[in-house]
Amino acid sequence: MTTVIDRIIKDHQHMARLLDYLDYEVSGYREGSEHNPQLNIIIEALDYMHNYPDAFHHPLESRLMARLRPRLASKEERVQFDMIEDQHRQITAMTQRLVEAFNTVASDQVIPINLLLAEYTLYSELQREHMELENQYMIPAMQSLLSVDDLVLVDNDLKQMSDPLFGSHLWEVYQNLYQYVTERENGVEPVI
Repeated sequence: MTTVIDRIIKDHQHMARLLDYLDYEVSGYREGSEHNPQLNIIIEALDYMHNYPDAFHHPLESRLMARLRPRLASKEERVQFDMIEDQHRQITAMTQRLVEAFNTVASDQVIPINLLLAEYTLYSELQREHMELENQYMIPAMQSLLSVDDLVLVDNDLKQMSDPLFGSHLWEVYQNLYQYVTERENGVEPVI
């Protein structure tokens, strides 16, 4: 039986892959880069990284952590869970700022590229640190302390939202991003 914990693990795998592609595309803005960044792919990927986690992924984690928190044995675990929740808020704000910044670039307005690259680097590092923290503390705790009933209750509370990029129903707004990801994973240079 696939559980909501399996869904979180799969989401982390998808987001890590997408971050790798984002890192590559954003690196095209660095001085001396030998490739031209695909701005539309950057914007679509950031839009996805903003909308899907905020609408489904983080609320799912928060609901599971709420059920789990009273069962945590150590202060360290509770501190780690507080940090995870704080990072959710930081990531949401940083993603929104990056979406706005790259949309500014797309509208041909001047933006200091060094500041944009620094902000993106902080964002990418925080995203990776956050998923690692969840994989190290949250997921094992959920797997060992939550019951099947807990998982079913949370699953029933939240409407199952299909992943709009990696799920069974691709949203039209992410069509180019999906094509890009597919071509990258098949070793083909994307033609978007």
